[in-house]
Amino acid sequence: MGSRGPKLLRRTTNVILDALLQAAEHAYHGKPLTKETLHDIVEGLKISSQFDDFYRRAYHDLMDVVEQEKLEQRRQNAFGRLMVHSLSELFDKGILDREILPNVFSFFHLVLGDEAETYGERCLDLVGELRDELGDEFTWDTFYADPRAKLVLWRTLVRIASSFKRWDVRKDWFMKLMQYTPSTVSLGQSAFVVREHEHGLEPRVFSNHHFCAFFQALFSPLTEMDKVDEKRFLDEFGTDPHHLIGQFLVHLAACDI
Repeated sequence: MGSRGPKLLRRTTNVILDALLQAAEHAYHGKPLTKETLHDIVEGLKISSQFDDFYRRAYHDLMDVVEQEKLEQRRQNAFGRLMVHSLSELFDKGILDREILPNVFSFFHLVLGDEAETYGERCLDLVGELRDELGDEFTWDTFYADPRAKLVLWRTLVRIASSFKRWDVRKDWFMKLMQYTPSTVSLGQSAFVVREHEHGLEPRVFSNHHFCAFFQALFSPLTEMDKVDEKRFLDEFGTDPHHLIGQFLVHLAACDI
């Protein structure tokens, strides 16, 4: 978390400490403040309904900070941007909900394991090189079109396809993963905030339609290659995508969107 979170927590704590001082001055003005009287004040503040609205506002302010930090992390997540670039139209048209993005990134990490960190660093380094080289002319489309970025994308897609050898089982697992709504939001390696769920909120829907649309778009860089990319892919993998991951592509082509 950046500086906004700690500043918000400090402000929240200061309000509570000010309330403690005011309660002490009001209830025990002119009297010696003993340990017992301080204990009584604290216990009273713990159950006071006067703080309900304040705690509610503080909670929502904290969650807003968390969401903003997550958004900023996504903007810096060059590997994640590379992988979901082909899904942009689905998000823009509302076919897919952007709320699934954290689950999508988790999926990539689950499939790749430690290699996810390697690819992440490689993409960040590439973005840095391109920014240094192009300056203000840098665009993310430049990054997406770079052969080195495409190689990372292709290797990841091939790895994903290989993880779907048991199509039905893996498909069911993936759909459940996308339907999952975490009850906590990570603030770091060992700190979490419980996410407040609104009563009556419908469960996240991720149907067969969403699954087919997702994977057909995700794998479009392999199914809609131009001649230049076909040659690059052949040079890297020794064959074309249809021979390398043909079984997966057959299932994908038959997917009912």
